[in-house]
Amino acid sequence: MVPKQRPRAPESWAYAYQLNPPQPEPRFAKIKMLLRRARQAAQRAGRMWTGQVVKDAHITHILVVTDAPDELRAVDRAIDMELKRLKMGFAITGPARVSLPRVTPGRRAPGRRAPRTPTRSGGRSHST
Repeated sequence: MVPKQRPRAPESWAYAYQLNPPQPEPRFAKIKMLLRRARQAAQRAGRMWTGQVVKDAHITHILVVTDAPDELRAVDRAIDMELKRLKMGFAITGPARVSLPRVTPGRRAPGRRAPRTPTRSGGRSHST
């Protein structure tokens, strides 16, 4: 009998926009909308693409994780245009391979706990 081979997890890549100096939260409203729309479009196409604004005391990043780093997506062009419109100085890192835990339906990622379920207390609720 031939041992079952596990399906290979798709490769994941990360790249980031680095914004220096750090920017205030209200300036990212349109960029967050672009990130959300790109993630939804990728999901509909069966692809992986996600982006998030990560703020730090000294710099702000827009971190992107994707399964296709070579594709220059419309969202990348839109983010570039919005950052330029806002006159934010930025640099883009090259894509770097990242290892993400493989999660199968019905299983949790390693290190994640199951959500707590409330215990029954005779059908009565108690408030404090």
